[in-house]
Amino acid sequence: MGRWFNRSRKRDDEPPREPKPTGPVIEITVSGGGRPPVTQTIGGPTAFGLQYHAFHDQYGASDPRTLEAGNRYAQELMRTRDVDTAVAVYQEVVGLRSSALGSEHPDTLRTKHSLAFALWQRGSHAEAELVQRDVYEARRRVLGDDDAETLRSGNNLGWLLIELRRMDEAEPLLRRVADGMARTLGRDDADTLACQMKLAGLQHLQGNSQQAERALRDVVRRMTRTVGPTSPVTMQARSNLLVVLLDSGRAAEAVEPAQALADDAGRVLSTTDGVSLHARHSLARALAGAGRQAEAIRLLADTLPDSERGRGVDHPGTLEMRTLFAQLLIEAGDRRAGGVARAALAGCERVHGPGHPDTEKARALVRRTR
Repeated sequence: MGRWFNRSRKRDDEPPREPKPTGPVIEITVSGGGRPPVTQTIGGPTAFGLQYHAFHDQYGASDPRTLEAGNRYAQELMRTRDVDTAVAVYQEVVGLRSSALGSEHPDTLRTKHSLAFALWQRGSHAEAELVQRDVYEARRRVLGDDDAETLRSGNNLGWLLIELRRMDEAEPLLRRVADGMARTLGRDDADTLACQMKLAGLQHLQGNSQQAERALRDVVRRMTRTVGPTSPVTMQARSNLLVVLLDSGRAAEAVEPAQALADDAGRVLSTTDGVSLHARHSLARALAGAGRQAEAIRLLADTLPDSERGRGVDHPGTLEMRTLFAQLLIEAGDRRAGGVARAALAGCERVHGPGHPDTEKARALVRRTR
């Protein structure tokens, strides 16, 4: 239910929601062979990488300019979905910053934070948790338990623990962080509310859906008042409230708020943004649960390509969406069902493994198409 970053504010250890290429553009003029010179423009990861290596040669590996260029290179790689290379670059920069500045220097910890995110995106979940925990504990030692950056690190660690289904560890951590944020940042601060949103999600996963719904409605109300209904963090809370309604079997009740959220997300976010995709997925679930399967199928047919393009074909959210699409196609007798079901099973096997409940669900759908 939670998301990695608190979207209420931009900090230097968080990439922007929809990162834009703002780095170097290199022009190379090629001539020879009796042909007129041709100027080629190089941008994107290639230009960032060339700049990083040029700074490395010119200033040295540990120079701050080189290390910042390495950070920018890794961020651009993440933007263009080259996660494996981004992890390698982040690891290199972490090592250099640790040697030059120390393992607990703020710049080192900022890069470690980004490394943890990249590791999670790559699927190295246990390693991501260890790196994020290291950031949190280092900030506790250096800055203290109630420093804002310490608390934000703890908030992110709590989300990771929820995703890893280590609820017994996540709950006391998030409660401690939420209390600290209320003292340090204020009860209605967006980061405080985002942490309380994670706690509500944890309550829902633990089976306390009524308590989670009350908490999320309060969070949505206060976020709407403080940062507005279409702030990314408010829309995330609205999205999480939809999950509680849908998981509680209240699909008909969820249709109207799901449509409102999808409309708001469509106005202010790109079609590949995670919150926008989740809103449209929730709307499809609500429509299907309310007996409006044809509308749900059309919506998923439009949304699934956006999810594959924006999050990747094997992102858990994409896999869940593809599985739902296959299920609805089977129920409608649509001839596309077999191919979609097989694609869902193949993705679940790659990401979750053969014995995961989501894989078993996809396997059962494939059997139904034979």
